[in-house]
This record gives sequence, C-alpha cells and structure tokens, in this order.
Amino acid sequence: MKNKSSILAVCVFAATLFTAASASAQWGMPAGFGWGPGMMRPSSYYRYYGSRYGAIGKVKISGDLTYDTRINAYDAILGNAGKRNPYGLIVGSGEVSKLLLTCQPNADRQPGMGAPKIKMPFHLLVSSLEIRGVNLGRKDGKFATFEDEVATCGRVLVWLDHTKQYLLLDSADPERRRVEWPYSTSVPPERVFVEGVVPTQPGGAFYITMALDDSNRQGFSKFFSEPAVWDRQMISVKQPGVEPKPWTDMSPVWSGATSAPGGVAMGK
Repeated sequence: MKNKSSILAVCVFAATLFTAASASAQWGMPAGFGWGPGMMRPSSYYRYYGSRYGAIGKVKISGDLTYDTRINAYDAILGNAGKRNPYGLIVGSGEVSKLLLTCQPNADRQPGMGAPKIKMPFHLLVSSLEIRGVNLGRKDGKFATFEDEVATCGRVLVWLDHTKQYLLLDSADPERRRVEWPYSTSVPPERVFVEGVVPTQPGGAFYITMALDDSNRQGFSKFFSEPAVWDRQMISVKQPGVEPKPWTDMSPVWSGATSAPGGVAMGK
C-alpha cells in the first residue's frame, strides 16, 4: 500500500510539473520548467556571468527615458528604475514613441572548437512580446476584471512601423495582447512603436514585456527546458497639456534668494 501511495505521489508531482511547464502565465511568458530557483528570470540576472554558462540568451527593451529624442547610453544610465517604476515611459494620447528590442540567443553555446559540426537551438526558441495593464494598488498588479483594467489603464497600441500600417498589439483587445516569433520560421523585430490612445488613470499603468524561451520543446523534453529571460518597460498614457513630460518643466531651480527683504545671494 505504501509503495502504491509513493508511486501515485510521484505521478501527481510529474503531472503538476508538466502542466506548469506548458501553461502560459498571465504575468510573464511561458518558460518551460527549468531546473533552478525560478522558471523566469530577468535578462539582467546573468549580467555577472559568462555567456557560455549563463542564460538562454539576452533580452532588452530600450526607450527614450530621458525624453531627449534619442535612445542612447543616457537612457541606459537610469537602469531599471525608469523602466519598471511609475510612470515609466510617458506617452501622450495620440503620440507615438519608439522602443528598441534586443533579443539575442546565446551563440556561445554553438560549437566553437573542433570539427565545424552544426548544433543549433533555434528549433526550440521562441521570442514573444506582450502587453498587460498593471494595478498599482495591488501587490500582484491584477485587476478584478478585464473591463476594470481597460477603464483604469486606458489603451495602448503597438505597431511594427512608425507609419502604423501593421498592428502588433492592442491592450484593449484580449485577442491581440501577445505575439510570438518562433526562431524556426522568423525573428523578432528590432523596434516597435507604441501609440498612446486613451489616457491612463491614477493607479494604473502598462507593462510591455519581451521574453525568450525554449517553449517549442515537445513531450517529455519540456521537463528539461531552461528558464526564460525577459525585460519589460512600464508605459503610461497622458493627455497632452494636462500633465507635462519631464523635459517641459521650465520652473526655476532657485527663486527669491536675493529679491526677498533681507535675502542673501547664494554663495555669500
């Protein structure tokens, strides 16, 4: 009887792992099971390790967080603070802002020494892009209903091109909130364009998440998949003229130091 109970427990555990490996999580991307402390890890998790022994690849989302009309090292200096904290990247209603996408599978895992044999993981790899509304009033970021999310977060469109000819994602359409690029047939774009449509209300925001995983595994091999890597950018939509962006702040840094009665000039 004891042996039967043990076998049953093992079967239930294996079934649970298999289900977890193949299911899509609402607050991330499917990552397979992966042996380790977690099924998903931010791309920056591996920044201290060599690429040969590190992640399945590298994923990064970059935007104009300094609002200087360029995406460069000055934006990267802000780190994750400007990417994952409110308000995130502020996009005006009716305005379009570019995001640069980096998704690089770990090429160092392919043979680099000896005979030039071929061993590639691209038949397993899948890159994905997803948009979700975030409830800042809850620890898990979730809303009670999809309607509540749309009412609080507003609406964002993600386009493949700045001319808005090909729509990738629509935050207000539950059928268009995620897109995938299996590496066996395609590669993810290097850039996308975010359009603010309906302003975000207090307490809400959006997360755009990009991930790389090996979810194209089949059958029992799902048990040996690796943790996905991901990066994300918070987005808020503001009505133009209602809440100006940081670069429009023209108020003086100091005022009244010498004009007030008895005032003393700075530095004296």
